[in-house]
Amino acid sequence: MVERLKALVLQMMKVPPEPQPPAGSQGSVTIFRASKKFFQLNLVRWAFAQLSTLIGIVVALTLLQASAFGLEKALDHLPFDDLAVTLITAAEIIGVAFFVIQIPISFFLVLLDWEMRWYIVTDRSLRIREGVVRVKEMTMTFANVQEVSIQQGPLQRLLGISDLRVRTAGGGAASGSSANQRQQAAHSLHIGYFHGVDNAGAIRDLILERLKQLRDAGLGDPDQVQVESAGGAPETMSTALLTAAHGLLAETRALRQSAGG
Repeated sequence: MVERLKALVLQMMKVPPEPQPPAGSQGSVTIFRASKKFFQLNLVRWAFAQLSTLIGIVVALTLLQASAFGLEKALDHLPFDDLAVTLITAAEIIGVAFFVIQIPISFFLVLLDWEMRWYIVTDRSLRIREGVVRVKEMTMTFANVQEVSIQQGPLQRLLGISDLRVRTAGGGAASGSSANQRQQAAHSLHIGYFHGVDNAGAIRDLILERLKQLRDAGLGDPDQVQVESAGGAPETMSTALLTAAHGLLAETRALRQSAGG
């Protein structure tokens, strides 16, 4: 039933069930998904939101009942007193009905938000896609990647999940701790997040290994790539091999010119 409903929603929203892999060799495609614990964390947040809404509805209904009782006494024996009380009662019923109806819908959206997160890595690039109502998809080539870091909040640490942050050229320095800076980073076209993964370290190592392969082949930006763990200081991926390769290439060209002369 859930799968049928999911297929219907994706068809109505015109969202492909799976994104196409980014540029790279066929055998290098590796797909990662958000952890089930990420869904559980969002489910807890959803439950708190529902509980807060329910408390608000109960308070509002109590105030409306008091207002209706006072209004009924004030308008007693007037021709429209019954109409006023009826309108208040109708408002209460509509509010409760809307709350009850939105519960399964909002829960289903939380489920889809978890299921429709795709993190695809090839030997040349990566692709991140998330969302159903508002689909967000971004592709980053490893030649432009400048920073790979792991971020982890207290609840994420408790559940054993974290976010992997990838920044490409043009993304600016690492974002600060203010809410405005975090919001700007979340909407930046140069910063991508693998949200809620339980193997962030393995994904980071895979990306760094493929970055190293590209740089050893003389592709991409020869600048150093910053690597930052969830709680440690930034590290640097060495480019000594790339420098040696450039030196060897220069010597080879010099010998060829000498032989030609």
